Amino acid sequence: MKYRPEIDGLRAFAVVPVILYHAGFPAFSGGYVGVDVFFVISGFLITTIIADQISQGQFSLMRFYERRARRILPVLFTVILASLPFAWFWLMPRDLETYTYSVLAVATFTSNLFFFSETGYFETAAELQPMLHTWSLAVEEQYYIVFPLLMMLIWHRAPGVILSALLVISLLAAEWALDVDPAAVFFLLPTRAWELLMGALAALYLRRAVNPSGNALVFDGLSALGLGLVVMTVVFYDDTTRFPGIAAVPPTVGTVLMILFARPGGVVHRALSLRPLVWIGLISYGAYLWHQPVFSLFQHRFGSVAFTTYAVPLIGLSFALAFASFHSIEQPFRKGASVRTLIWAMFGSVTVAVGAAVVMFIQVDKGSDNVPSYQWAVANADANLIRYIERRDVFMPCGDGADDAGIQRCDFGDPAAARSVVLWGDSLALALLSGMDEVARAAGIGGVAFIANGCPPVLGLSNTHVQTCNGDTHDQIVERIAGLSSVTDVVVTGNLHGAIHAGNVKIDGQGGSYALVRDKLSMAMSRLKSAGMRLVLLEQGPTFPEDVSSYLIQNMRHGHFEPLTVDIQQLNAFLKEVRNLADLPDVYVTTQDVFCDAQTCPSVDADGQIVMFDRTHVTQAYATKLAKHVFDRAGL
Repeated sequence: MKYRPEIDGLRAFAVVPVILYHAGFPAFSGGYVGVDVFFVISGFLITTIIADQISQGQFSLMRFYERRARRILPVLFTVILASLPFAWFWLMPRDLETYTYSVLAVATFTSNLFFFSETGYFETAAELQPMLHTWSLAVEEQYYIVFPLLMMLIWHRAPGVILSALLVISLLAAEWALDVDPAAVFFLLPTRAWELLMGALAALYLRRAVNPSGNALVFDGLSALGLGLVVMTVVFYDDTTRFPGIAAVPPTVGTVLMILFARPGGVVHRALSLRPLVWIGLISYGAYLWHQPVFSLFQHRFGSVAFTTYAVPLIGLSFALAFASFHSIEQPFRKGASVRTLIWAMFGSVTVAVGAAVVMFIQVDKGSDNVPSYQWAVANADANLIRYIERRDVFMPCGDGADDAGIQRCDFGDPAAARSVVLWGDSLALALLSGMDEVARAAGIGGVAFIANGCPPVLGLSNTHVQTCNGDTHDQIVERIAGLSSVTDVVVTGNLHGAIHAGNVKIDGQGGSYALVRDKLSMAMSRLKSAGMRLVLLEQGPTFPEDVSSYLIQNMRHGHFEPLTVDIQQLNAFLKEVRNLADLPDVYVTTQDVFCDAQTCPSVDADGQIVMFDRTHVTQAYATKLAKHVFDRAGL
């Protein structure tokens, strides 16, 4: 295939926005679309190679896979091996455990599936996952397994028509599934395949029109439009954009337009062929691989406050590593190394990476004391902070765990009391339980808690990532509550914002919405009122941008002690729809007075007490404070 320098320039337009987006530059709020640009380029190049060789009767599946292995694997496993010691010394135990699983997933080309499954309350934030970016490689690797076989099958059966049909199906599935499970749309091949297929169709078009005639001004205009579409999405998209799906069409179409119409002599072709852009494009694969572990491991060691100071040098380090690996690893393996050398290098790298990950996991499993970062934290941090980091004994024990329906039931308060209350909810209620127990005992009131973790307290609600939250969970809980005697009040709390907005939530098989949550809450109230009970709805508190306890540990290492905060206006916008439910229960208890001052909601209060131990769950001290607030406002 004839070398096209503008393709490498286009790669630069893909990788730079991604890196600057991950570095937190506001001007690149939509920089994540660079991955979509990569998908189109990859689909174009792979299809061009396969189509040329099939048409000449020279295509070899094994040779194709060997070329892909030469291109992808040497640097990938170099990055993994280089990150292993830093992960061992710098990551806290829970993060190290997640990291080891991710390394195993990368080695088996399933990291997209792994990160798709990482939806628990306590998982490491995305920007702190050293191997998170490998999800896109897994998508491509899975595509490379299937696509050559498909091309061999359909080559003599109108491949353009068939690939177009598959593209439309994949795009429609992606757009539909955004209302059902956006994480699946983002991470999985079936809803990403259409982007690679756009590049494939561009390759097939150019095969039929190698030198298409046309007005040079028109070609220049179309290629400029393509560049404009990519730049527009990089600048104007952000984390609130409904993406991917139809919103991914502009950057992918823009990429196709540049591939098709950026012809020699044109303005866009000359711009993309500039030596600095071509140079960045040549090392773009390495830059993409190196930047995420560099960024995330630095934040684990020195904290996000320090990262904002050193972002530019870290970007420079990522490109320096990419340059070094391009010349010392990528090029030799792509052009000089024998197949036998490649196989042995890959086998050795995988063995070392997997072996090291397994050893790390075993050490963590034996106890956190084995982990260097934990040893540092024990020597330098408050004992409560360490406990919150480890999530050990944060929640009051609740029976022997959940039953087959995913429901935990436990008694709290005064066991001899004639009157009792019920606490009903998800893990937000479980975090509150120790405080409810303390306050109820002091008031001479008994209590029963019904907890369904990962399952906001809404009738008919299911969480596609929590098997036991299947749509019947809270109907069962309400039925059990209604059958209790001596209960006067039911305190319900949970992630109702998530019930309304989270993509992995369904209510009666539909996507979550305010109207559905309101209807279901009304139904629950009617059933409980008919049993002679009052419903007290406790508003959820602020959600912090990072895990509070991990943030404090990480930033302490570099001398930064500023607590995380949530702006009052941001909190009000976040809870707007939840507060619109305030007229439904007998008592609606707001939490702003507990967590916030006039302007902000700090993660550490004026007395130095940590408010939340992660992003959303109250510490035991604040569980007691919040429980007193509930008892006071509800007149319990």
